[in-house]
Amino acid sequence: MLIITTAISGSGRKDYLKKFEEYARAHNKKVKLYSVGEMLFEQAEKIGVNISAENILNTNPAVISSLRSAVFENVKGTLPEALKQNDVVIINLHAFFFWKKVFARAFDRFYLREFKPDLFVSFIDNSKNIQKKLHSRKQWHDESLSQEEVLYWQNIECEVTADWAELYEKQFYSIAVQQPATTLYKLLFHPELEPVYVSMPMTHLTESADKAKVDRFVEKLDQYFTVFDPRTVEIDTPTRMGEDEKAVYYHTVNRDLYWLIKQSKKVIAFYPKNVSSPGVINELREAYETNKDVWLVVPTKDHKSPFLVCFCNKVFESEHEFFEFLDTEGYKKIK
Repeated sequence: MLIITTAISGSGRKDYLKKFEEYARAHNKKVKLYSVGEMLFEQAEKIGVNISAENILNTNPAVISSLRSAVFENVKGTLPEALKQNDVVIINLHAFFFWKKVFARAFDRFYLREFKPDLFVSFIDNSKNIQKKLHSRKQWHDESLSQEEVLYWQNIECEVTADWAELYEKQFYSIAVQQPATTLYKLLFHPELEPVYVSMPMTHLTESADKAKVDRFVEKLDQYFTVFDPRTVEIDTPTRMGEDEKAVYYHTVNRDLYWLIKQSKKVIAFYPKNVSSPGVINELREAYETNKDVWLVVPTKDHKSPFLVCFCNKVFESEHEFFEFLDTEGYKKIK
C-alpha cells in the first residue's frame, strides 16, 4: 500500500508519522517512509549543490525542481522493492510553500502519476500552534506569518492534496496531528471500521465534569469506529474580530463541515447535558443532507428540539442505549 502525505511546515506531521511508525512496528507492521525534504538535502550534498535549511526557499526554482526530480527518480527506482518488503510505504512531501507572501509549488504531477498511490493524507494542526512553531525557527522567523496566512497555506495544502485524490480516484483524509496514531493505523489496516465524525457542544460546554463525559464517550466510541474528533484541532474562541479572528471562524467551519464530515461515513453527536450548540445543529444538517448516517445521543429526555432531531436518522436517550445498540447490531470493538 502506497500513501502520499502532505502538510505545511510547522504542522507536526513528522512527530505524528514517527508515532505511527512506532505503533505499527509494535503491531508487527512494516513501514517505509520516504521523507522528500530530507532526501533533497542529501541529493544536493551528493552532487555538490550548496543549500541550507535556512535559505533553501531562496534557491532558484529551476535548481530546486532539478533536485526534486532526482529525488523522485530515486524513489521511483526503489519503490517496487519497498512495496514488496513493507506493509505500507509513505512518501512524505509538500504540495506548496508560502514564502515571501507567494505560494510556490513544491510537487511534480508527473511523478504523482508514476507512483500510483492508493491513498492521500494531509496533516493539519490549529493555526496558533503552527504559527508559534514557525516563529521559533530561524528559517521562518523573519517571515512573521500571521494566523490568517497560516490558515490560507494550510487550506491550499489540503485542497490541492484532495484534488490529487479526486484526479486519481483515490480516498483523501485530513488528519489532525493531535489525533492518536491509531487513527491512521485503523484507516490503513482496519478498513472494516467506519470513519465517523463525533460532534459535541464546545463553545458553551464549560464544566470540566461535562468535558470529562465527552472524553469518555469519544474514547469508548473509538473502539467501534475510526473517530475524527474536532477538538484535536480546535482553538480558543476569539474574543475580538480582527482579520486573523475572522479567518479562524471561517476556516473552522470549512474544516469541520467540508473536510472532516465529508470524509466520514457517519456523524454521531453527543450532548452530555442540555446546552445550546449552533455548531452541532449545522454539522448534523450538513451530514444529513449529504446522505450520511446521523445519530444523536441525548442523555436527557427534555432536549429534543425539532431543529435538532429533524436532521437525525436515530436518536438515543442514553449512552447505555447507544452502545447497547452498537453491540446488538454487530459493531465489533477493537482496542
